[in-house]
Amino acid sequence: MSKVSVALATFNGEKYILKQLRSLLFQGRTIDEVIICDDASSDNTVNIIKDFIEQNRLSNWHLHVNSENIGFLKNFKKAIENTTGDIIFLCDQDDIWNKTKVGAMVNRFESDERIKAIYSGFKFIDENDNIIRIHKKIMHSNNNLIKLRIEPFETVKIDFLTISSHNISPGCTLAFTREVKDIYLSKTKSICVHDWELALIASFLDGLYFFNTPLTNYRLHSKNTIGLSELVSIRNRIQTNRHNICLNKAKEINSCLQALDVYHDLLDEDKMQILNKRCEFASMRLDALNKKDTLKICKLYKHNNSNYKAITFKRILADIFCIFRK
Repeated sequence: MSKVSVALATFNGEKYILKQLRSLLFQGRTIDEVIICDDASSDNTVNIIKDFIEQNRLSNWHLHVNSENIGFLKNFKKAIENTTGDIIFLCDQDDIWNKTKVGAMVNRFESDERIKAIYSGFKFIDENDNIIRIHKKIMHSNNNLIKLRIEPFETVKIDFLTISSHNISPGCTLAFTREVKDIYLSKTKSICVHDWELALIASFLDGLYFFNTPLTNYRLHSKNTIGLSELVSIRNRIQTNRHNICLNKAKEINSCLQALDVYHDLLDEDKMQILNKRCEFASMRLDALNKKDTLKICKLYKHNNSNYKAITFKRILADIFCIFRK
């Protein structure tokens, strides 16, 4: 039987952390180990966690409090590093897990040894736990993040071409094996967002899957550390320089893809070609946005549209609009 660990990163999460802790405690399949790393919270988060662990006599739950703030990437890495399980779940401080989540996902690992990491589906909730309904696009799944129709409860393999284009689900829906964890800790440059990097590693091993069942209530609120850009409020979009948003996101993607050079020994020839194309595209797009060169952007998208799954007409218009927006 697999040992299950949860890696939970917290920072100033007093408003919602108790609901998340309860959803972990009352899982149908008991979690063997919960590792919580707090990033020097200035609110009551740490005391809430300490009291919860003490009141429920959770000797297998371990809280580590950073002496200073190190940022969410390093804090999640620290939590992952301290896990000892065969299967590790990523966990955010403000979500709520379905009570069947751990059992359902562990069953998939244990019934198919090819699975190295697996995402589940999710639902959006607001600050008051109300479900946020999303308009479903035709031939899309997982709140339109996957450009493929997947039947409910179906488990499908996600290829490298897809995951190298864009992440397909929030990190709080991801679980992965100790093998993926060990590769990540030994090689990562801590530049790429941790969950996407872990998913990419699983894809390098031909073991990334998606289970089309919503098992996490993913909370959207004003203090999300990482949110889904499609659902940022209109007011915030208006108040912020759109060009800088596009440019900063392009820089993040380019830096992440370039940082994957440490994994070249895991890639076969086909995956290496895909990664090289991704890196070249990301670098050229960043250069065009930097220079506000509309012609270069149009030529870039026209040349790459047949082999880059993240490219949509909406994406092209967004980049062009960002160039003209001051």
